[in-house]
Amino acid sequence: MRELLIVFQEGFEEANITVTVNGKQARRDLGVSTNPILGIASEVSVELPAKGAQVGVEVTNRGLKAITKVTGKPKSVLVSIEDGKLVMKEGTGREAVL
Repeated sequence: MRELLIVFQEGFEEANITVTVNGKQARRDLGVSTNPILGIASEVSVELPAKGAQVGVEVTNRGLKAITKVTGKPKSVLVSIEDGKLVMKEGTGREAVL
Protein backbone atom coordinates (compact mmCIF):
# COMPACT_ATOMS: atom_id res chain seq x y z
CA MET A 1 0.00 0.00 0.00
CA ARG A 2 1.04 3.58 -0.73
CA GLU A 3 -0.24 6.88 0.60
CA LEU A 4 -1.52 9.64 -1.61
CA LEU A 5 -1.79 13.22 -0.36
CA ILE A 6 -4.91 15.03 -1.58
CA VAL A 7 -4.80 18.81 -1.22
CA PHE A 8 -8.10 20.68 -1.42
CA GLN A 9 -7.32 24.20 -2.59
CA GLU A 10 -9.48 27.05 -3.89
CA GLY A 11 -13.27 27.27 -4.10
CA PHE A 12 -14.46 25.17 -1.15
CA GLU A 13 -17.12 26.64 1.11
CA GLU A 14 -18.73 24.41 3.76
CA ALA A 15 -18.19 21.51 1.35
CA ASN A 16 -19.10 17.92 2.17
CA ILE A 17 -16.38 15.87 0.49
CA THR A 18 -16.25 12.14 -0.22
CA VAL A 19 -13.02 10.57 -1.50
CA THR A 20 -13.10 7.18 -3.20
CA VAL A 21 -10.35 4.79 -4.27
CA ASN A 22 -11.36 2.33 -6.99
CA GLY A 23 -15.02 3.13 -6.29
CA LYS A 24 -14.86 2.47 -2.53
CA GLN A 25 -15.22 5.28 -0.01
CA ALA A 26 -11.83 6.06 1.55
CA ARG A 27 -12.92 9.06 3.64
CA ARG A 28 -15.62 11.67 4.14
CA ASP A 29 -15.14 15.20 5.45
CA LEU A 30 -17.89 17.70 6.27
CA GLY A 31 -17.85 21.51 6.30
CA VAL A 32 -14.54 21.98 4.45
CA SER A 33 -13.79 25.61 3.53
CA THR A 34 -10.84 27.28 1.82
CA ASN A 35 -8.70 29.51 4.02
CA PRO A 36 -8.42 32.67 1.88
CA ILE A 37 -4.97 33.53 3.27
CA LEU A 38 -3.42 30.12 2.53
CA GLY A 39 -5.50 29.15 -0.50
CA ILE A 40 -5.89 25.71 1.07
CA ALA A 41 -9.07 24.15 2.46
CA SER A 42 -7.72 20.83 3.73
CA GLU A 43 -5.28 18.08 3.01
CA VAL A 44 -5.87 14.39 3.59
CA SER A 45 -4.05 11.14 2.94
CA VAL A 46 -5.59 7.99 1.51
CA GLU A 47 -4.06 4.58 0.95
CA LEU A 48 -3.67 3.32 -2.59
CA PRO A 49 -3.20 -0.26 -3.74
CA ALA A 50 0.27 -1.24 -5.02
CA LYS A 51 -0.79 -0.93 -8.65
CA GLY A 52 -2.67 1.93 -10.33
CA ALA A 53 -5.93 3.25 -8.91
CA GLN A 54 -8.80 5.57 -9.74
CA VAL A 55 -9.24 8.32 -7.18
CA GLY A 56 -12.57 10.10 -7.08
CA VAL A 57 -13.64 13.24 -5.26
CA GLU A 58 -17.25 14.29 -4.85
CA VAL A 59 -18.58 17.48 -3.29
CA THR A 60 -21.95 16.04 -2.39
CA ASN A 61 -23.67 19.26 -1.34
CA ARG A 62 -22.77 20.95 -4.67
CA GLY A 63 -23.25 18.04 -7.05
CA LEU A 64 -19.63 18.09 -8.24
CA LYS A 65 -17.61 14.98 -9.01
CA ALA A 66 -14.28 14.16 -10.66
CA ILE A 67 -12.18 11.05 -11.08
CA THR A 68 -8.52 10.72 -12.02
CA LYS A 69 -6.34 7.70 -12.68
CA VAL A 70 -3.07 7.57 -10.73
CA THR A 71 -0.25 5.29 -11.78
CA GLY A 72 3.38 4.87 -10.87
CA LYS A 73 4.32 6.70 -7.70
CA PRO A 74 2.03 9.74 -7.50
CA LYS A 75 3.03 12.22 -4.81
CA SER A 76 -0.17 14.22 -4.51
CA VAL A 77 -3.39 15.25 -6.20
CA LEU A 78 -4.54 18.88 -6.14
CA VAL A 79 -8.28 19.52 -6.13
CA SER A 80 -10.02 22.86 -6.61
CA ILE A 81 -13.36 24.23 -7.72
CA GLU A 82 -12.93 26.47 -10.76
CA ASP A 83 -15.78 28.02 -12.73
CA GLY A 84 -18.28 25.70 -11.06
CA LYS A 85 -16.31 22.55 -11.94
CA LEU A 86 -14.24 20.21 -9.80
CA VAL A 87 -10.67 20.12 -11.16
CA MET A 88 -8.12 17.46 -10.19
CA LYS A 89 -4.46 17.45 -11.24
CA GLU A 90 -1.33 15.64 -10.16
CA GLY A 91 0.96 17.53 -7.82
CA THR A 92 4.57 17.24 -6.75
CA GLY A 93 4.01 16.25 -3.12
CA ARG A 94 5.57 19.50 -1.90
CA GLU A 95 2.27 21.36 -1.65
CA ALA A 96 1.70 20.41 2.02
CA VAL A 97 1.05 23.53 4.07
CA LEU A 98 -1.14 22.57 7.02
